[in-house]
Amino acid sequence: MDDLIEQRVTFSRLFDIYEPALTEKQKEAFRLHVMEDWSLSEVAQRLEVTRQGAHDLVQRARGRLLELEGLLGFSAREAAWESRMEKLREWRRRHLSRIPAEAAAELEALLATEEGEV
Repeated sequence: MDDLIEQRVTFSRLFDIYEPALTEKQKEAFRLHVMEDWSLSEVAQRLEVTRQGAHDLVQRARGRLLELEGLLGFSAREAAWESRMEKLREWRRRHLSRIPAEAAAELEALLATEEGEV
């Protein structure tokens, strides 16, 4: 079950990044089936295609999202960036009291900018 949730989160993240590269029908089919948990029959009815057509749209969207991530790697880079930021925040928590005030203020300003607090 955890794999299913992880897969859903991964595809949602990829969809957020690469959505503009999908066709309108792929976007709609993927959004309804994967992100809103509609059945393929419901998606087919909504898009006025066969159930097989809805399945094909979802599969093509998944394939395209994976293809783009393989080529461009934006999601992987974002995850690596978030990991580095978390390590930096942890370092700050452990060492902030031991660094000069000016350096601490600059570090806080930089982290606030990255965290959207400015």
